[in-house]
Amino acid sequence: MPIWLSTLLVLGLSVAIGIGSSVGLQLLFRLKPTDEEKEVAINLMQVVAAYIGIMLAFAGVVVWQDFADAQVAVHQEASTTAELYRDLSTYGPETLAARQDLRSYVESVIKDEWPLLREGKSSAATEYALGEVFEEFGRIGPHDNRSSAIYQESFSKLNDLVVFRRNRIIASQTSIPLIFWLVGLVGSTLTIAYASAFSRTRYNLMMISGTAITLGLVFLFILTVNKPFKGNLSEPSSDFLELTSNFDQLDRQILRDEGN
Repeated sequence: MPIWLSTLLVLGLSVAIGIGSSVGLQLLFRLKPTDEEKEVAINLMQVVAAYIGIMLAFAGVVVWQDFADAQVAVHQEASTTAELYRDLSTYGPETLAARQDLRSYVESVIKDEWPLLREGKSSAATEYALGEVFEEFGRIGPHDNRSSAIYQESFSKLNDLVVFRRNRIIASQTSIPLIFWLVGLVGSTLTIAYASAFSRTRYNLMMISGTAITLGLVFLFILTVNKPFKGNLSEPSSDFLELTSNFDQLDRQILRDEGN
């Protein structure tokens, strides 16, 4: 769903719930509160609004941090993969098979695993492709101090790659629990419902609508970034798409150096 459409739906629904929970209660129960009852309603509204505001603020910080962690995990995995490929290229032609397996891993991340991240799942095909990289690494035999140093550094980065991939998968599984949505929606509705103690003037209706829109914007933000790999602001796989061209460029550079 486009972001503009989801924004209209959420804000429209928020205003409808806000007006319905305040004006609707007045019409349904024919409320005519006294000045004392209005004062009690204002005090209760402030208490409920404070608790709901704290909860929404905390949830907003949490989902944004999770979204940022997902971005970091993707960038770290992609950059480590690029560095690993460069190290293998520096090692020599003995690592050609390992480089091909690393290419296959990147392709599997894009084609097989990325769509599954929307559901917080990993790909068995990608796991197998990563295992092939390890298996090919085991066949590389360093023969001098230079190759041993490059091999150790490359193997360290390969292990880092496993960690960063795991972080990416874990980041795809983070989400706000259902109880938050239940408490947040009910609490927000109750907050605006206390406005039924006020007169149905144009000014009061504007204030109720403004409060409902504000709450709707907060819920829209949380809903949009709740799943880092799902929705309109989902983390794109552009980092991995760029790797293939980087690999090709590096291979061409190596061929030119060997030709000279």
